[in-house]
Amino acid sequence: MTALSTAPAPKDLTSEVPGAEVDGLQPDSLRTDLINPLKLDESGLSLAKAVAAVACALAGLTSPLALASALDGRWTGALTCSENTANRSPSFTIPLTLTVSGISGTSDRTDGQTVETFSYQLAPSGQLDIQSQGRRRSDTETRWVTRLSGHAPNGTLELQGQMFAADGKTRVRERCSASLSRTTGTTTTAAIDQGTPSLSNTSLNHKNFQIREVAPKTPPKNQAATTPGPGGAPLGEGGVLYLPEDWLLGSGQPWHYRTTPRPQAQPVPVRPASPAEAPIVQRAEALMQQIESRVLVLLDAGEIVSITTTGGIRLDSRLMSASMAKTMTALAAGKAICSGRLSLGQRADAAIPALSGTDLGAATLRDLLMMASGTTEPGERDYLGTTAEETRFHLEGAGNLERLLATPSQSTAQRGVFSKIKPGERFSYKSRDPYTVAMMLERTVGMPAPRWMQEQLLAPADAEHSAIFATDRSGYFRGANDGMRLALIDWIRLAIYIDKERQKDSCFGRFIRDMGSTQIRAPSLVNHMSGYGYFTFTENAMVPQSFWAAGYGGQRIGWSTETGNSRIFMMFSNSADRQMDLIYPIARDWMRLGSKPRN
Repeated sequence: MTALSTAPAPKDLTSEVPGAEVDGLQPDSLRTDLINPLKLDESGLSLAKAVAAVACALAGLTSPLALASALDGRWTGALTCSENTANRSPSFTIPLTLTVSGISGTSDRTDGQTVETFSYQLAPSGQLDIQSQGRRRSDTETRWVTRLSGHAPNGTLELQGQMFAADGKTRVRERCSASLSRTTGTTTTAAIDQGTPSLSNTSLNHKNFQIREVAPKTPPKNQAATTPGPGGAPLGEGGVLYLPEDWLLGSGQPWHYRTTPRPQAQPVPVRPASPAEAPIVQRAEALMQQIESRVLVLLDAGEIVSITTTGGIRLDSRLMSASMAKTMTALAAGKAICSGRLSLGQRADAAIPALSGTDLGAATLRDLLMMASGTTEPGERDYLGTTAEETRFHLEGAGNLERLLATPSQSTAQRGVFSKIKPGERFSYKSRDPYTVAMMLERTVGMPAPRWMQEQLLAPADAEHSAIFATDRSGYFRGANDGMRLALIDWIRLAIYIDKERQKDSCFGRFIRDMGSTQIRAPSLVNHMSGYGYFTFTENAMVPQSFWAAGYGGQRIGWSTETGNSRIFMMFSNSADRQMDLIYPIARDWMRLGSKPRN
């Protein structure tokens, strides 16, 4: 919500807001007594009594003015309302900023989805009464009415009330409350009401942000409702790629590496959509009701502009990366390069002695980051180069990642028509190459790879919640597929951190720019994208000048490659891979808003 500018209250405000009357007297009756106080002498009262009557009347008039003066200023906090008793819509918390100046005031608030009119009235008793009337932007009539009343004990404005239907009588939320603290600085009412991006001096951040929820197309499926595909990968109806809900929102295995929460992390700023952005936000909300996706996030310049979910997901909900973990593994390798622990030309067998004498060992770090190790192509029984049996034994059982990589099925070159495929010669998407990069990290950075990623990526991104890194039982980071689980807000933080680093003139900034540019051709693997960087997809025909982390089932994070363009698109899904022709146009139009005019 925005700050409320003050203006004369509507004429009937005192009759609409409870508490405006005091002892049965309206303000006008007080003024009538003041106009002719000496008429009391005509009834035989002494002059002293007349003076006392005048004093009492003056006190009755000045008390509200004094109270109003005491409350004058800007109050910031949050409004919380309980579950909607009519349609079971969940409880919510949204930011609320109120500027008090005088006895009454009114203001309009607009954002990408709603329009709301607020009025406040300060009663002589010191009680502050607030009433709002709100509607969706697409409506013409009021949809809800909220009434709050309270005082400011000890410098904190505490308000309690309820939300009603449009008739102002039917309660739809039994409990609403607001706690506001006085803040300093100038208000930004004009900027907010005009829908401009500038929201300095406001308290809008993810701590008091309300996620927009829409009805899903179909309820998400758990693994039990899917069928196994190649290598045991789950498939939905019609044999489409499907990431089950219990995988997407799961907590991994007991032996997986878990980081320590950091509650001191800074909040992520939030701003409402501008007039140019609002139509894209509305399209995103409509799209989420048509596809099997769970979260769609739009970010700009380090701020949250919109988050839409199909219910049941909060900012602290942990979401699985799928193959977006490959991109994060590449970033961790970039950190190792910039610290002098690795180089793009370093061979795998120089870091992993178990690969000495193998074809995989001859691949350089750059070959591996391009998915071009030259080793055996995935087969029909493989899931991206690893069979279900190999996964169960080496990644979940008695074996381990290092032993898996040294097996002939993993470390032998693919044969072409006349000879072996050489490292760096041909793109081939599989988990083996990021597994090898993760093992190179393990052997060179002087600590377990998950800890390296925690210190080099999550800590600089100011991640708040515990993260889970998938490891084998020996503690080796898998670096691919289900490799990472982060809270939604920490995925957002990490995406913002990557974009900020991308635009710096630093070793890591240059690495990210190289990572997001085409290093090798990768046609026909992922819809609409024909290039590959370092564990990222490039040359998106539907979203020009962008690079992408992509994962099974429709997990996506997209960044612009343009200097100064800090628009980010993010999505977590059950099964949206096949619907990217509907999804990418929203990402394209979002990123275009950040493009600089060309001369």
